[in-house]
Amino acid sequence: MIQFATNKTKQEVRRMWKICFDDTEEFMDLYFSEKYRNENTLIYFIDNQAVASLQMLPYQFTFYGEEIPVAYISGVCTLPEFQGRGYMGKLMISAFDLMREREIPLSILIPAKTWLYDYYAQFGYERVFEADKKEIPLLDILQKSGNDLDIAYAMFDKTFREKDFCVQKTKADFITIVKEAEMENFAPKTNLAGMARIIDAEKLLAIFTKKHPEKELVFENEKELCRLLFENQHPIMNLMLE
Repeated sequence: MIQFATNKTKQEVRRMWKICFDDTEEFMDLYFSEKYRNENTLIYFIDNQAVASLQMLPYQFTFYGEEIPVAYISGVCTLPEFQGRGYMGKLMISAFDLMREREIPLSILIPAKTWLYDYYAQFGYERVFEADKKEIPLLDILQKSGNDLDIAYAMFDKTFREKDFCVQKTKADFITIVKEAEMENFAPKTNLAGMARIIDAEKLLAIFTKKHPEKELVFENEKELCRLLFENQHPIMNLMLE
């Protein structure tokens, strides 16, 4: 049975996260206070026991010059003794249905391990974000702003808001990123490798056609369409809290 998380079951989500991921209590405190929301969290229950969960974090993404909502899949975990039974697949399908209801045309994620690229490909995800070695100047921005977060965010936002095919951040996102960076003593950060999945092909095609009315895309399925829409665009997945 799949249900949204509640204030009562939120602790079950955190417990599963602790078992499945190698994160500190400090990081989990930050994540579950700043990013976690019950309404964006799905849990799979077996006999009233929470055995798997995932979260859909909302972001904006610049797509051919227009900002669209995206759902960033986070916290994907299944308790070890329940893995391999298809529970996560059912959660993913439910998440896609929910994204359609919420009119979110695109989903993105960052696989934690290399083998997970093949796993997520089963659900229609394509690798479109590539890592690079250019460091994101977060500490430099903070120093130039005199550690004024309003000024720092304005500088950060200006850097990325002008970029197409880029995940955008709100001021609240930025402050959370700074808090995480402080935990890590501002270790160098670069743009991240990741994947995307089309949820609403019609909406994305409409944006593409408006931008490039002279072009016609020929494709057999949504995975192929995803490759075509992102081809040669150099998408940017920057500073995601994970």
